[in-house]
Amino acid sequence: MSHPDYYQILGVPRTASDEEIKKAYRKLARKHHPDLNPGDAKAEAEFKKLSEANEVLSDPEKRKNYDTYGDPAGPGAQVPPGFEQGGGFSFEDIFGGFAGGGFGGRPMRHGPERGEDLIHTVRLGFREAFEGTRLSLRVNRSEPCLACRGTGEASKKQEVCRTCNGKGKLGGGGGFLSFGRTCPDCQGRGTRAPACPECGGAGRHPRQETVTIAIPPGVEDGAKLRVAGKGEAGRRGGGPGDLYLQISMEPDARFERKGPNLYVKLPVSFSEAALGAKVEVPTPEGHQTIKVPPGTQTGARLRLKGQGMPIPRGSQRGDLIAEVAVVTPQIQDERSKELLRELAELNDADVRKQRGHHG
Repeated sequence: MSHPDYYQILGVPRTASDEEIKKAYRKLARKHHPDLNPGDAKAEAEFKKLSEANEVLSDPEKRKNYDTYGDPAGPGAQVPPGFEQGGGFSFEDIFGGFAGGGFGGRPMRHGPERGEDLIHTVRLGFREAFEGTRLSLRVNRSEPCLACRGTGEASKKQEVCRTCNGKGKLGGGGGFLSFGRTCPDCQGRGTRAPACPECGGAGRHPRQETVTIAIPPGVEDGAKLRVAGKGEAGRRGGGPGDLYLQISMEPDARFERKGPNLYVKLPVSFSEAALGAKVEVPTPEGHQTIKVPPGTQTGARLRLKGQGMPIPRGSQRGDLIAEVAVVTPQIQDERSKELLRELAELNDADVRKQRGHHG
C-alpha cells in the first residue's frame, strides 16, 4: 500500500523537529477544520489528510517506519481493513495554544474550566525597587460571553457533529475489525450544540483592562508577583486565571545587589588606608560615614548593618558592604618621592616575606 508524502502535506522538511511538525499541523488544521468551513467538502478532505499526516509524523515509531520503509506500519505489515490507530490532536489541541486563549474554537471538555494565567514582564529602576511603587498596566485579557454565559453554545439543542458526520469516531470502516479514534469535537456522542454566534464558540470575548499593582519595597530581579483573578476568563462557569508580573531590574551605576545586601566600591587613598580614616560611603538614602581601620588592604569589606535593601513584606533590611580599593598615588614632586623612600626603608623590607612569597 502506497502512502502520500506526509511531509509535503504538512509543508515541512524531512528533518523537521517534533515541535515544527506540531506547529505546522496546528496552523493548517485551524485553517481547514470543518467547524470553520461548514459544508466545504474540499476543506473536510484536506483536514482528514492533515490528520493522517500528523498521526504518522507525531508518532516516533510510525515516523521511523515511514522514513525507512515508506509505510508507518513497518516492513510487510498487514493492517486489517478499516483499522486505524488512535492518537493525533483534538480540536482543543489545535486552538488551545493560541494567544488570547484560543478565540474561535470550542474546547473539548464540557465541565467548568479555569481561565489561563497571563504573564507580563515589568522593568524597574533601583529607586522603584528600593521604595516600592504602584504601577498601572493595560492588560489584554478576556471576559465571559454574556450571551452564552461562557458555555460557547448557542442553545442546549443538539445537532449532528460535522466533524464525524454523527458517527462519533474518525477513521475506521466497515470491516470485521473496524476501529477508529473518538471524535474530539463531540467526544463520541455524534451530536453537539451549535456555536454561540456572539463569541464564535469561544465562550468569552477579548477586552483591555487597566490593572493597578502595588510593588513592595525590596522586590528582587526575577521575582513573580501574582494578581489574583486578572488572567483570562474561565469557561462554562470556571473561575478566571491569574496575572503574574515578572520583575526585571535595571542595573544601577553605584550598587551591586545580591539578595537584600548591596555592594559598593569604596576608593581610599594610600594614607587613609595606612593610617586609618573616616570616609563617606554612598547608601540608598544618601551618604554615611564609615571607619577605615589603619592598615586596610584592597579587597577588604567594611559593613554597614541595615543599610541595604528592604526585605519584602518585612521590617528588616539587608546590609551595605563597602569593598575597599586602595588608590596608589602618582608621585610627581621630589619631596613626596623622598618621603616615600624613607617610608619604604622603614616598612617595605619584608612585605613579600610576610605574605608568603619566598624566593
